[in-house]
Amino acid sequence: MDYKEEQIGEIEALEAIYSEELDIISDDPHTLDVFVCGSNEETNDDTKVTVSATIRFTMVETYPDASPLMEIMENTDNLTEELSEALIARLEEEATENLGCVMIFTLVSAAQDYMLQLVEDIKNGIEEEKKRKREEELRLEELKYKGTPVTLENFLAWKVRFDEEMIACGRRKITVKEIKKDKLTGKQLFERDSTLNESDIKFLTDTSSVKVDESLFQDLEDLDLDDELLELEDE
Repeated sequence: MDYKEEQIGEIEALEAIYSEELDIISDDPHTLDVFVCGSNEETNDDTKVTVSATIRFTMVETYPDASPLMEIMENTDNLTEELSEALIARLEEEATENLGCVMIFTLVSAAQDYMLQLVEDIKNGIEEEKKRKREEELRLEELKYKGTPVTLENFLAWKVRFDEEMIACGRRKITVKEIKKDKLTGKQLFERDSTLNESDIKFLTDTSSVKVDESLFQDLEDLDLDDELLELEDE
């Protein structure tokens, strides 16, 4: 087999098939980059996903009797390092099955199938997560109306909290009452303090101890008290 001739013939065919996706990197050894993409952008799926990568193929001297060297050069965020390694492993298996035949087209097709499956898996994962979140939101919404089912355990826990709140509330009421109790009105002071009461009674009954200075009232005869009293009554 003329390996060089086989390789050149395959590259010419690939350039015709992948006119926009293929870049020739080297002629010795023959090395080419192929952009491979899997996407559901043109489908009716609500969740759009794209997986793509640039795969470099290097034809070794005895290709196609030997597998080409393959590596991922550039990839999208959806193609993680782990998935990239899985893709290369898949392509190596495919290459082993096609030894003796030109295979770059077959390998590119296998890579595209792998990416389309990833697109489907990623899309399903996103939709499942959305569904889970919606169900969780509905469940929480239902709990608002259903309330919490009463069990012996949560009832006892509630009872402990309730009793503590009632005790605290009772202490506050007692404190307020004590404060109010300490602030007595004049009447209450008078009723409670017997010395005040006794001193007033003594003042009213013990006329002998009261002395009146009559000179203080001598000038009252000159005052026109009647007019002043009338004015006060009118007010």
